[in-house]
Amino acid sequence: MKRAARWLVSAIVALSAIGTAAIPASARTGDAWVNSNAFTTPCIGFNSTYPSQMYSQARAQMGLLGYSPMSGAIGASFTRSNFLNEVFYDYGVYAHTHGDNYYAASGAPTIDSGILQDPGAGRCNSKSTDLIRSSAIKSATMGTPYNLVIMSTCYVGSSNSTMPGAFQIEKVKNSSQREFFLGYAKLTYDSSQMRFEKAFFSYLNADHNRTAYQAFVYAQGIGGYESPDSADPFTPNWWGNPSYNGVPG
Repeated sequence: MKRAARWLVSAIVALSAIGTAAIPASARTGDAWVNSNAFTTPCIGFNSTYPSQMYSQARAQMGLLGYSPMSGAIGASFTRSNFLNEVFYDYGVYAHTHGDNYYAASGAPTIDSGILQDPGAGRCNSKSTDLIRSSAIKSATMGTPYNLVIMSTCYVGSSNSTMPGAFQIEKVKNSSQREFFLGYAKLTYDSSQMRFEKAFFSYLNADHNRTAYQAFVYAQGIGGYESPDSADPFTPNWWGNPSYNGVPG
């Protein structure tokens, strides 16, 4: 029923967009968005290869789960407008970038978590120009449900994050809906995110009778995760349905 309502709205949106091809209702679309330009020498002191690896991994592994077609972008095409224009149609969303639990535009103490778009070639991220707020995402999702959301960023997996709600995922660990949100609660190295997500996806895609929660526990259990310091231990977190297997629909 939720998906039927979603595609009714989709049809209306498609009909109102001249020149925009409608996505068939049978599609279980997914997006992978990766910021690469902010992980280069001018910004972090070296050229990281992790963004390209994580983009390829997310597209391939979400595809194996059944998210198809996979879209999104790596690099300069990961813009706020592109993200917000495409997210409505998705069943699954992956983003690897910088993130934090920023104060809302109205000011403290209200939190409006956000992620940063790719800054473009030769630039480093700036909150003032690159922020994609969870409130903007929530507006773009128009109340539609999402199955699998992975925010491969710092902080938006923490208890005060508003990012799960942008995708209509309640911050509980006993949801009855087909939904799973994965994030990281503290400052996190992308090498550790890559290691965790590789284990998570490989466990989940080895047998679709397994659940995303089981894959989370497996990935957490392999250990070997680097962290910036003792104040920021590697802290992945999840919310959603512990019995959901990550497959769209």
